[in-house]
Amino acid sequence: MITIRLARSLDAPALAALAGTLGYPAEEAEMQARLERILGRDDQLVIVAETGATVGGWLTAHAFDTLASGFRVQLTGLVVSDRHRRLGIGRQLVNRAEAWAREIGATTVCVFSNVQRTESHEFYPALGYTHTKTEAAYRRILSDSSA
Repeated sequence: MITIRLARSLDAPALAALAGTLGYPAEEAEMQARLERILGRDDQLVIVAETGATVGGWLTAHAFDTLASGFRVQLTGLVVSDRHRRLGIGRQLVNRAEAWAREIGATTVCVFSNVQRTESHEFYPALGYTHTKTEAAYRRILSDSSA
């Protein structure tokens, strides 16, 4: 049986391990700090899929307003362990995020997926998502200004 529930601080070790499978390794303490910053915020959703006592996947989503496109929810992370794939966990996590989006009045749910994640490019359209554009992503790491 799969249970979808809100994440808790105690889930940090499992979330950190699964983040590593996405290519975003995180120490447990770092994941714990991230969770503490996010949990309880009205504009953030962190949910897990639990099978028995094992976290088999997680999803994060962020709600925000933009002048260009209005109030929306973006799926910011989704991972299901290799052992738990093909059980419908990803679909259940996305369905719960969409329900949350409706509850808070968002009109759109969007997701960005790295071109290298080919399995995602089949998964999201199967859930009714439409490929709307291809983008280039840019990042700047901000240095510690106190140093």
